[in-house]
Amino acid sequence: MDYKEYALEDKKPVDLKDLTASHISKEQYVSAHQNTIIVCVDIMIWYNGGFLLVKRDNFPAKGEMWSIGGRIQRGILMEENIRKKVKSECNLDLDRLVLLRLGRTSFKTDPFNHGKGTDTINFMYLAEGIGEIKLDDLHSKPTIVDLKKYNLIKESLHPYVIDFIELAFKERGIKI
Repeated sequence: MDYKEYALEDKKPVDLKDLTASHISKEQYVSAHQNTIIVCVDIMIWYNGGFLLVKRDNFPAKGEMWSIGGRIQRGILMEENIRKKVKSECNLDLDRLVLLRLGRTSFKTDPFNHGKGTDTINFMYLAEGIGEIKLDDLHSKPTIVDLKKYNLIKESLHPYVIDFIELAFKERGIKI
């Protein structure tokens, strides 16, 4: 799947620094979360012979095994967003970053208890991880999932993770 970014208006480059925003207040973000679709990125990271899944320790999908990822920041190019997100969540650097497809997730739960759930559009990427895994405080239980482990845990995974990991296996040439 191709992805291209356009920062051009009136045939002139748009300075992305003008679009970046500082962190908004929690109150503002709660309102945005409650009333809009959040744009996110998820990355299936190939690491030591399998894909990295982590246990989510926050809503939505609390307790689920999931890929690294999260909200895209305004005014920052996608690849830079992804690299910063991965570094902050699991301390890995990335190589061979490829967009797989888009997906959408909807949950009745949300991290703020506003009662409107969570609705996201997700850019789903595949990359190779480099370095030593060190998780942030929103994730635990890093698990490297090769094909054998995948077949053992598939029944316990969310359908989004199943579709995403199977697509990533195929992209790496691994027959499921």
